[in-house]
Amino acid sequence: MFPEPSQFRKRQGSLRGWGYLGGVVFLATGLVGLPSGDPAVAQSAPSSLASPKQDPQAWLERYNAALEQLPPLPNLQYRQQVRVEGSQTFTATLDVLYRRDGSWQAWVAEGDRIRLLDSRQLEVVNQSDLLQLYSVYVSRPEALLPSVSFYLKADPSRYRVLSSERVDLAGSPVQHLRLEPIQEGQLRELWLDPQSGLPRQVLLFLSGVWGQAYVLMGFTAVPAPEGGERYWLPESTRINLGYGFWTLEGLNRRVFRGSLSIRHDYQDYRILPEGVQLRFLPSQPPVDAPPVVAGLPESTPPVELGDVQVLGVDEQGNQQFSIGLGRRSEAKTPLEDRIAAFNLTRPASRNALTQIDTLAFLPLGSSQLPIYLFQFDTGRPLYPLQGVERPRVDPNGVFDPRPPAIKLFGD
Repeated sequence: MFPEPSQFRKRQGSLRGWGYLGGVVFLATGLVGLPSGDPAVAQSAPSSLASPKQDPQAWLERYNAALEQLPPLPNLQYRQQVRVEGSQTFTATLDVLYRRDGSWQAWVAEGDRIRLLDSRQLEVVNQSDLLQLYSVYVSRPEALLPSVSFYLKADPSRYRVLSSERVDLAGSPVQHLRLEPIQEGQLRELWLDPQSGLPRQVLLFLSGVWGQAYVLMGFTAVPAPEGGERYWLPESTRINLGYGFWTLEGLNRRVFRGSLSIRHDYQDYRILPEGVQLRFLPSQPPVDAPPVVAGLPESTPPVELGDVQVLGVDEQGNQQFSIGLGRRSEAKTPLEDRIAAFNLTRPASRNALTQIDTLAFLPLGSSQLPIYLFQFDTGRPLYPLQGVERPRVDPNGVFDPRPPAIKLFGD
């Protein structure tokens, strides 16, 4: 069975990952999943009940076939709770809108602060691409989103099955496979639903230039409102992470080391209709309730001219407000939305040079679900020039469509 959190650290061993580029190094960690508290045994496609004595390698083939047959993800809305403890602490509640085309928005609420992330205004960079990470960090730090991928696929030619047995998981029978990668791979254990062959729970191991992590992910079946398709989605995540890397500050070396316990819980999945333009309104953050999705029949009209919403207190203790710019007879213009969005994501609410959002992509069938991991705090800016505390960031350029060019060589 899955080891207790304290055993994670014992199994990790020493951290082997270090990396730098031009005096700056970035961290991107994590992953998504869960130990299922109330796992569903629904299936995405009916299949005959497999025998507990089925060949272990056949279970692996069946699992891969079930993953490939998952339907494309629909338009989704859900809430994600994030809690981080250890060498850093972080707590946030996210309301996420995922669109079928792969774009997404998320309201991130941290205490009294709230901001809107929009994939169309961000630059998602793979954590292993050091050059691109550095380039975006010094040009558009507020748009930088380092990412990793969590691979559920277990090609039988790349894994061998160490053991296969029928066990109980939260009161329901599952087939438990222990795996060993023949070639590079993240999967270490699988708990499979006997009817569908889909994972009720998985254990992943990630190792890279930033550190190592064990991730336990659990899944649940979410049926479409009208019946028919059932979607296999994460329900919660338990991550134990150890990180170690260093950056250059002038001629000095700055070391980052620590361990984190990261917990994600996913709630209130809602499948939204197709064929409509869905979006969160930047002028309408969630207040004690999930945010309204504009484009649905039950969505409210735009904020009226002069309407005032309380947004909370900023870091200087000043109360912040949003003043409605819309009109009853017409929708808000893109410029008005951009102004409202800037007011909510103003630099005072987050220092993009020290508080770096991280993301994971979870492939499910032909789709990839983006999962917000957590916000890594570097304490002070990562910058290679001695005596420079932070690069200059123009607040008015937050929504520039393209970053300025960076000269890596020459004047």
